Amino acid sequence: MMSRKEKMLWIFYGLILVLLFLLSSTDLIIKEKETQVYAISVIIEDSSDDNYVNFRKGMDRAAIDLNADVSFITLYDKGNRIQQEELILREQQDGSRVLIVSPVDGEKVLALLEDKRVSVPLILLNSEAVLTGEGISERIGFDYFQMGQELAEQIHKDSLGQSICLIGERKPDSVSIRFRDGILRVLKPLGYDIRFLEGRSPEEWEEAFKQMKMEDGILPVAVALDPESLLSMAVKLTEQEAEFETETGNGEASGKDKEPMVLGLYGRGNTVRLLNYLDKGMIQGLSITDDFSAGYLSVKMAVDLAENQIVEDVVYLESRCIRREDLRRKEYEKMLYPIE
Repeated sequence: MMSRKEKMLWIFYGLILVLLFLLSSTDLIIKEKETQVYAISVIIEDSSDDNYVNFRKGMDRAAIDLNADVSFITLYDKGNRIQQEELILREQQDGSRVLIVSPVDGEKVLALLEDKRVSVPLILLNSEAVLTGEGISERIGFDYFQMGQELAEQIHKDSLGQSICLIGERKPDSVSIRFRDGILRVLKPLGYDIRFLEGRSPEEWEEAFKQMKMEDGILPVAVALDPESLLSMAVKLTEQEAEFETETGNGEASGKDKEPMVLGLYGRGNTVRLLNYLDKGMIQGLSITDDFSAGYLSVKMAVDLAENQIVEDVVYLESRCIRREDLRRKEYEKMLYPIE
């Protein structure tokens, strides 16, 4: 028979086992701190995320680090203000705690906040609009006016010619307008002949370039105000170069005029295709932005706002104007090729 001391020892061991079980499998004694997950919606002005690849990488990284549930939403029709406003209201109704918006019209988006149709904090991307009424609004983005100035200074330094053609979409967004204004601020006082070709097709651009050659005796330099127009022009130049290299069976040139459409091509954008065209020499100068940081910081700012913390209004992030030789420079690796 076990002595009383032995029985007490077994009872003690049993109680220890029960206590260890409760500690490991239940929260009756030690309750784990619940992790708060905030729903955040990102609504852009475009119908595609082609220009938001690095931004999404930064956004996704922040979502993991900060335990955020982030939804990325595009429009059905690019630049449709009414559609964007409907999506903003829908996301708020579906439970988003903070809205991050790249606005078609920043003033109209803020009006939703001022009219109290939007009651959650709002972060505007790449907008100069300022809240004048009630509500919580912050901004984050890039100084596109300064970017335009820096690109114009590079164009002037390259000295390819005094004729400049600005190409872009028919209805330029506010970013393209600020970028254009920065270019004009530098080049106009220097006496450049500047033509505006917004809203035309690549074929119409080509005809305008030829007309300028006939008038001035020299081809112009093309400057794209938006990434889509820059890509279209780079594709057009690549196709023309391929035609130049076409030869007949006798080894003779195909007979096509080997003069290029423009003396140089400049613009803005971060997509892989644009970087490839820069590397091939189709683009001479490219304005780039740190979209990864923009994506990360916008989500971090949203989480801070959801937790009612005071946040710093980060207005302008890093941007650069690069040439072909800059693609291999280490200082640009994070901006151009961020790792998720």
